[in-house]
Amino acid sequence: MITVLSRFPHLRQDFLASVVVFLVAVPLCVGVAVASGVPAELGLVTGIVGGLVTGLMRGSSLQVSGPAAGLTVIVFEAVSEFGVSTLGVIVLIAGLLQLAMGFFRIGR
Repeated sequence: MITVLSRFPHLRQDFLASVVVFLVAVPLCVGVAVASGVPAELGLVTGIVGGLVTGLMRGSSLQVSGPAAGLTVIVFEAVSEFGVSTLGVIVLIAGLLQLAMGFFRIGR
């Protein structure tokens, strides 16, 4: 553990920050899930996974992670049109697109 912290000095601060963001975001994650017609448990899982992934990545002080209330409309429409089973594929493709855009520094 000590060698991990020496190689990644930001890990402790970023992890603690992600825990705080997770605790704040949990009600909104569950709310977005319920308002979208998805089981509340999936909202909780989304908050946990998002918090862990974001906590492990080195970010900037301007980085924002977590749900936004505007996602409710998008998720609701996706679930209504394509179903809950397809929502996972849509989210996976969106995540891969975000990773690709970050890798190619399209956001700069």
